[in-house]
Amino acid sequence: MVQKVNYKKYWFEEEDLLKPIDWDYFNLLSERIKDALELYMRGGISIGKSAEIAGLSYVEFDRIRGKSRIPIRILID
Repeated sequence: MVQKVNYKKYWFEEEDLLKPIDWDYFNLLSERIKDALELYMRGGISIGKSAEIAGLSYVEFDRIRGKSRIPIRILID
């Protein structure tokens, strides 16, 4: 018997967001920035590493993340 894999694309559920992600704005961004945001949303890398991949400062990347209405991931040790 093959077991179904419980694969979740992002670390959050889009239907749980107070405001939906602005996919129209997201799709206007460069491929490099979209790729960095996608990696961030999948939970694989930090926002700082995402900014580095996008070739932006942390502040500029976070501004774009916020304008896209992508939730910030807070990790608590």
